[in-house]
Amino acid sequence: MTETAMEKSSEQLRRKWVIHPHFKYRGCAPDPDDPMRMAGDPSLHVGAHNGPDAFMPEGQVERRVREAKAVEVCLNCPVMVQCDAYASSVRPDGRLAEPEGVWGGRRALERHKALIAARHAVPAASVRRFQTAQKRAALQALARCWDPFEVAEEASQLLASWGEGPEGGMDVRTANWQRSSLVRLLGLPKDVSRMRALAVARERGLLEGVALVPDDGSVPAIPPPTRLPVGPQQLYMWGVEEFPAPVEVQPSAGRGVRSPSMRVKFKRVEGQEDLVMVEADSLAEVHEMFPAEIALEAAA
Repeated sequence: MTETAMEKSSEQLRRKWVIHPHFKYRGCAPDPDDPMRMAGDPSLHVGAHNGPDAFMPEGQVERRVREAKAVEVCLNCPVMVQCDAYASSVRPDGRLAEPEGVWGGRRALERHKALIAARHAVPAASVRRFQTAQKRAALQALARCWDPFEVAEEASQLLASWGEGPEGGMDVRTANWQRSSLVRLLGLPKDVSRMRALAVARERGLLEGVALVPDDGSVPAIPPPTRLPVGPQQLYMWGVEEFPAPVEVQPSAGRGVRSPSMRVKFKRVEGQEDLVMVEADSLAEVHEMFPAEIALEAAA
């Protein structure tokens, strides 16, 4: 529901309550004989439904007694249903239309609890979607760590302990996809923080018995594109009998300069001139070795 629709609905419900033919007989109206007393119970102050904080202090015991009497007045009120519908409606800012006091036979705490329960109500089909082995493993792993590789490793260990999941566990790509899916199912934005996503998951009963490792609140629930760990890469020279095994490639000393580990001899082809590998420690040395070619290249 849009903000305009929510505001319109709240105002419509208030108007429906006010124009009700029995509105003037409501229990919380002022007593005709004493405007400072309530028509539904003359022993109560006319503001008993909202509390006497404005004109006198009140202890916890007194508050409970007052609220119980106010609820009793509501139960005998001819417009109780309309009153509750208006007070429990939601404004555009997400708050109750009447966040304080007793309205429609319900205390403020009861109406707030009902609002929270309605916001977090998940259809049974959606709940089942959270119960897949990979989603449970990814969510519990995210509760214990947040680095993408650590989450994938933790999820793999959980799947192995449960005897479920694919052989080899869960890789980083799958773990990240499951995290994105969980955020979407929880109804949260993509830029939500890890702690917020876990708080919502806990409210829905998805992390019962799982210890949560907190962060500073800046860790995203969905990680940025994951880069593989930096390290020596492997060069496979397919079809070359002399090099059936992979050859490590280290970062070169400069542009166009071969690293010592790249000094490999390719298979000789009949009719082809021998290829001479030149060793050089810097780009300047390469220029000194080929002055004619460098000059021609500059002229072109």
